[in-house]
Amino acid sequence: MNGPAASPSRTPALVHAALLTVSLLFGANTVIAKVALRELAPLDLVVIRTAGTAAILFAFSGWRRRGGVPRPRLERSDLGRILLYSLLGASINQLCFLAGLARSTATNASLMVVAVPVLTLAFAVALRRERASATGLLGIVLGLAGALLLIVPRGVDIAPEAAVGNLLLLLSGASYALYLVLTRPILPRLGAIRVVSWTFLLAALTMSPLGMRGLSHLLVSGMSARGWASVAYVVVGGTAVPYLLNNWALARVQSSIVAVYVLLQPVVAASLGRVFLHEQFVAHTAVAAVLVVAGVFLSTWRRP
Repeated sequence: MNGPAASPSRTPALVHAALLTVSLLFGANTVIAKVALRELAPLDLVVIRTAGTAAILFAFSGWRRRGGVPRPRLERSDLGRILLYSLLGASINQLCFLAGLARSTATNASLMVVAVPVLTLAFAVALRRERASATGLLGIVLGLAGALLLIVPRGVDIAPEAAVGNLLLLLSGASYALYLVLTRPILPRLGAIRVVSWTFLLAALTMSPLGMRGLSHLLVSGMSARGWASVAYVVVGGTAVPYLLNNWALARVQSSIVAVYVLLQPVVAASLGRVFLHEQFVAHTAVAAVLVVAGVFLSTWRRP
């Protein structure tokens, strides 16, 4: 999984294909998850998503171990830290994302996801983990301005439901960004896949008691075939598979290339949202998208 990143001109086509697939899967997930939320509560979907993803990731880790890949030792103290990380990177992140998605649009949700690199740099600078250049600071300002424009596009004249939804989406992105900053020191020792696997497992264990009542009602009342298909996609196509592909690609490509592919997600989400959910891409959303995209480019740009 580790190794030197290839230069843009020498990046294998398979890596580009993986990153393109990740963007398509994540972009479609915001639309399909919104369909699933028509039949179950956000908390119920969080429990199913975290538990299902943990099962798939642990199965993949077991398969890699049988293939001869050495497994780093997990210390007892690591579990306490990963429990905290799981609250940020999965429990709070997923609950705020799905609760926000239920109140907002798939397009807005994908734009908040795109803003994660900007938020990550902001937390890294605030915690003195990184130094920000002038372009990086400008990227943070522009990206956050775009996110805030989605929350309050016309001052106080905004539908409260949409404003709350977009605020929850921003909190989701901020929670995940802080998770990325805090987990960075342990990734070289434990490995990204293992950390993510335990993150989802501990999140499932902490969220299950809260969602037990809703899940019990769901098992009794059931869902439509479309609902179950949407949930299956959220777990497999919208979480587990893109996480695995993204981790594989990140070890082989520069972060600037990853940022470019991340910017495809709102395009996919907006297109599918317009066709299947009849969402409108209004003027203030377009301005917010430009600000977020500019912020991502500036915050991830590095002078050669």
